[in-house]
Amino acid sequence: MSAPEEIQGGTQAEQPMDLAAAVSQLRLLVCGLGAGVILVSLMLSAFVLKQNRDLAAVANNHEQQLAQITAMQRPMVAVLGELAKYSTGKPELTAIFTKHGLRFTPGNATGQAPSAPLH
Repeated sequence: MSAPEEIQGGTQAEQPMDLAAAVSQLRLLVCGLGAGVILVSLMLSAFVLKQNRDLAAVANNHEQQLAQITAMQRPMVAVLGELAKYSTGKPELTAIFTKHGLRFTPGNATGQAPSAPLH
């Protein structure tokens, strides 16, 4: 049988480190972990800033789209009001309005905005 030294690879157990080497190794480990935390923090901050920028761009785009829709809606409401005034006695036009979910009461057939859709 082999001796215990041969089983362990022929080397004796390592001698314990002296205090200065242990402190320098610990200092290196702490500095490496600190650098890793700073790197992860910077990457997370960059990601959050990018997401905020993208979200702000989407919000601005939606505001512009709503402004365009509102600008297009005003003339259409006026046209629908005029059409409603014209259709006050014509059941075929009233049926078309009803089919598309628009309701006109006698009060708003005088050029006011149509009431909400029936959906």
